[in-house]
Amino acid sequence: MYVDALANKNNREQYTVEDKRNIYAMLLARNGERGRLKNGVLDSVVRDANCSRRCVSRIWNETKTGGGVNSIKNNLKLKTGRKKMSLDIEALEAIPPGERTTIRQVAAGLNMSKSTVHRRLKEKVMRRVSNELKPSLTEANKKARVAYCLENLEPSSLEDNPTFKASFNKVHLDEKIFYHTRKTQKMYLSHRGEAPKRECKHKNHMQQIMFLSAMARPRYDSQGNCVFDGKIGVWAFVDWVQAQKKSANRGRGEWELKPSSSVDTKVINILKTK
Repeated sequence: MYVDALANKNNREQYTVEDKRNIYAMLLARNGERGRLKNGVLDSVVRDANCSRRCVSRIWNETKTGGGVNSIKNNLKLKTGRKKMSLDIEALEAIPPGERTTIRQVAAGLNMSKSTVHRRLKEKVMRRVSNELKPSLTEANKKARVAYCLENLEPSSLEDNPTFKASFNKVHLDEKIFYHTRKTQKMYLSHRGEAPKRECKHKNHMQQIMFLSAMARPRYDSQGNCVFDGKIGVWAFVDWVQAQKKSANRGRGEWELKPSSSVDTKVINILKTK
């Protein structure tokens, strides 16, 4: 088995201790206990092991003068080969943040190859982060946020274990804008079915509808049963308007429901009072 493994290897200058012992085992198997190699043994081992004649001859001589298979060792030092290219951390930090968003930019700034930079990334010499935009807060904004957090703490729990209020008497309002349809919609059809035809005057100017949703914390009884799921309602911002033109669906002047063109503070205040 080791003969096939050595035969598949390319010619190289250095061999491991295991490879050298396999070559020595091949020599013993074909030469026996004789002190000198028989004719043709050296050439056959060179051919089967796919290594140089000098390498096989050196292994045979070292084992004869050193005391057998135990004398086979690797004379190489612990660290051999070309020295690894180190990544200069100071040079990396000197690159402007906007010019080190990709490995290609970092490699160009450090005058290194992209593969070398990628290997240093895998070795955790450098790291990749996702830089998110943060709100620009003034001192007044920060104080207001801290004050809001303190207002929502239970006064009786401040000394031992501060906890937030249950907030069962609060309703959360949120506005959301939805498109009337999507540019691309996936669907599953049979082999004989055809995809429905979807049309729009302009795909970049699709109709939008704004909704206002209200919800609160759900309520549970003593047995853990949900008595109120917290969903209050969802309302669309629409207006009743008269049709300007006659169509197949309605006559001119008939009332129809249209999305609101604008939602101002007055409309929001009316909804909050309801």
